[in-house]
Amino acid sequence: MTAVTDVKGVGEALGQALVAKGFKTAEAIAKAKPEDLVKVSGIGAARAPVLIAAAKQAIVANPAAAKPAAKPAARKPAAAKPATRRAPARKPATRKPAARKTVAAAAAEKRAEEAARKAAEEKAAAKAAEAKARKKAKAKAKAEKAAKKLQEMEAVFSKAKDKVKAKSKKGKKSKKGDKKKDQKKKDDKKKDKSKSKDKKKDKKKAKK
Repeated sequence: MTAVTDVKGVGEALGQALVAKGFKTAEAIAKAKPEDLVKVSGIGAARAPVLIAAAKQAIVANPAAAKPAAKPAARKPAAAKPATRRAPARKPATRKPAARKTVAAAAAEKRAEEAARKAAEEKAAAKAAEAKARKKAKAKAKAEKAAKKLQEMEAVFSKAKDKVKAKSKKGKKSKKGDKKKDQKKKDDKKKDKSKSKDKKKDKKKAKK
């Protein structure tokens, strides 16, 4: 059997958590389903399939643990065979860098998630700003429309006022003209009267 800690990306804390949930060997992890591993604290939906694949690699890298039937080596005194079988297991140095790579990959994954979160926040902020700008532009357009309508109404009112003024001026002029005509008529009558008087005086003088 391959130990849980031989799996890439599994440290002491995660190994204890896996053992507590019943995953005591790499073989158990390799046979597990992602939804089962997700129940273990520290393992997410993205990490579960990665751990299953790593467990399978650990089993392949440790054939002595994967083949317990090979233990009857005691019957065959040839010690060279178990040495060849155990040789891959004596390469923890290759496993340790792999574990470091997994930690680095986890860190990279975390950074990627953080970047995605920031990008989502920026996108949401941009959408909110765009909606605010649209609302502002709409309000501005509405205000401009109202101002234009008010100007039009004022222009119509001003025209009507000017028209009334023009009519009143015209009325005043016509009244003045009528007064002048009346005055002229009166003056003409007075002249006629004075002429008739003068004629009468002339007649009287002529009689005398």
